[in-house]
Amino acid sequence: MPSYIDTKYVNLISLRLPMFKRKNDGLYNFRCPFCGDSKKSKTKARGYFYQKRTDLFFRCHNCGQSNTFSNFLKQFDGELYKEYALDRYKEGVTGIGSNTPNPVFNYEKPKFHTKIDLPKISELEDEHFAKKYLINRAIPPQFLSYLYYTEDFKTFVKTMTKKDYDLNENEQRIIIPFYDENKNLITFQGRAFTNTLLRYITIKMDEDSSKIFGLDRLNLEEQFYVVEGPFDSFFLPNCIAMAGSDIKFKSYKEIDDAMNDGKGTMVFDNEPRNKEIITRMEKVIDKGWNICIWPSTIKNKDLNDMYLSGISDLSEIINKNTYKSLLAKTHLVEWRKK
Repeated sequence: MPSYIDTKYVNLISLRLPMFKRKNDGLYNFRCPFCGDSKKSKTKARGYFYQKRTDLFFRCHNCGQSNTFSNFLKQFDGELYKEYALDRYKEGVTGIGSNTPNPVFNYEKPKFHTKIDLPKISELEDEHFAKKYLINRAIPPQFLSYLYYTEDFKTFVKTMTKKDYDLNENEQRIIIPFYDENKNLITFQGRAFTNTLLRYITIKMDEDSSKIFGLDRLNLEEQFYVVEGPFDSFFLPNCIAMAGSDIKFKSYKEIDDAMNDGKGTMVFDNEPRNKEIITRMEKVIDKGWNICIWPSTIKNKDLNDMYLSGISDLSEIINKNTYKSLLAKTHLVEWRKK
């Protein structure tokens, strides 16, 4: 169970969180107070508090905002947060002024495997549900050998890193490997087959590892695209995915420079009501980068769904609807009215 202090303050704010409900010990669901969740549907609730060890964390599956309960409360109600911080201090939950001994940090670099010892999706029987799932998603055949399948994600993670993760037992997932430009494994994601609370779980091989997918296939000498998710990157040539990483590309100056030179195009999901996406798009435009603003004829949310709906000329549509600077701002205003 979460600490009684976290539970106390969840109960205090519960009446102010629309559609709040307690699912079970350590799991609460409500409409996200930051993005509003959905303007079209008043019944969608995609904000969650969930337990990890004895602490609570917040995540919204609409806008993608993710934080500790402490930081959520600081944003939600600054005055109540001060009381919460004081309560934690009194109970010695924080390390400030308590008798808890100072932690000893071990700075030795973790040891991990760089080879994935799992069956590739392409190696599975045609009737295997994992292979059928990806084929039904129209993932191009050449990428089926790029993805892997695990019967037990938790056990697989243990073979890859010594860091301890709080994961479910015997959970089947697709493994999406992230390689750097030298084809070294730097990160991987476990993608669930169902719409579970944690649809994607990202494991970095090192704290400094990037979460940019497709670096091993990127050619900065040619036109390239930057999308949100790894699966979407399979539907465009010379494409990488941010997978939740910073759009500043601060770890890869070469990509940043290429974007400044106009060689790359940012392609966000087609969600004009998503405040988080709007904010990120505005930042891209302020940088002077190329950005795709989807035309009103496109109704699907992401590239994979667009392809499934019969739209095969995605790169052509993107190129025709790529803008920058003032023109991009004008089209963004129109797009938000969709």
